[in-house]
Amino acid sequence: MATPPSLPRPLFKAPLAAGDIAPDCLLKSLEGEPVDLNGDAVAGHARAVIFCPKFTAAVVAALDGFRARRERFAAAGALLFAVTLEPAKAAMEQALPFPVLLDRTGDIFREFNAGNRDQPTTVVLRPNHHVLALLKETPETQAAEALALVERLAAERRPVLMAPHPPVLVVPDVLGRTDCERLINVYKTRGNVFVEARHGDDNIATDYKTRIPEYGRGDRIDHWLVENDMINLVESRLRRRLFPEIHRAYQYQVTKRERLRIGCYEGERGGELHGHRDNTEAIVAYRRFAMSINLNTEEFEGGELRFPEFGDQRYRPETGAAIVFSSSLLHEAMHVTAGTRYVLLAFLFGDH
Repeated sequence: MATPPSLPRPLFKAPLAAGDIAPDCLLKSLEGEPVDLNGDAVAGHARAVIFCPKFTAAVVAALDGFRARRERFAAAGALLFAVTLEPAKAAMEQALPFPVLLDRTGDIFREFNAGNRDQPTTVVLRPNHHVLALLKETPETQAAEALALVERLAAERRPVLMAPHPPVLVVPDVLGRTDCERLINVYKTRGNVFVEARHGDDNIATDYKTRIPEYGRGDRIDHWLVENDMINLVESRLRRRLFPEIHRAYQYQVTKRERLRIGCYEGERGGELHGHRDNTEAIVAYRRFAMSINLNTEEFEGGELRFPEFGDQRYRPETGAAIVFSSSLLHEAMHVTAGTRYVLLAFLFGDH
């Protein structure tokens, strides 16, 4: 099998959006101390960052909402920061009960897609520095909306004692809801030509489908993405939101992938009930990681991933979240007991 080419570089940088990894941000506080919004003292906390271009009535209204709720933010383990273009003296006059950072050049405003000169923008960050939300509308309600988000995160992150578990990586919001809906629609409306299952790319110029009789199972049909509109969309999401996290977690640079596909699991499984590895045949030994992203987790039952070498834990990531694991791990996609499971699949690798 010919090695797929390296991933193409994007032609432009899209504005920051929910799901993206937030840019680096190192600014000075009003006291002249450098503050890193992803430094060791900050990372691991949810953060609400209020961008205040000027202290207009709308900006002050937003800040008043955060003042009133700061104790609830703290109780949820969230940190508050303001970033302003105003001079330090004007910022000090606001007497805010949380750090104010000075963006002298406006570069951070631009990086964080907070360019409105008169209105505030609140960026809510997950503890892993991914953007959970950008709040640009209705200044008076931004604090309440941000608080609801961080309290939801706090409820999801309650401490638990962990048992041994497989070395897997789960990254939320790699695909947005609209992205997932578009991919499901592509599965349903395109590529209704069936091609025999085999390794390697082919010369078909449009999307197509393949039955995947993995150990005799009869419940899976894959849809191969060939047409560029969806390939470009998915690739931009993976490059911005997932590949940097793979590098951070595993110190491995993903530069190549096999053709993207949408798997569909429905009906009786059949066949032999056990897992498999993804790189045992010589023709696919180059694979380093497998990735799957559920496109409709709320609409099916069963269908979890398990890694039987490490226990019987079941993984069922929320819609749009990626689960990534070594292609050498024994894994099994469990039977879907109700509904239809749609999942985006890919094999990832690099130059070594």
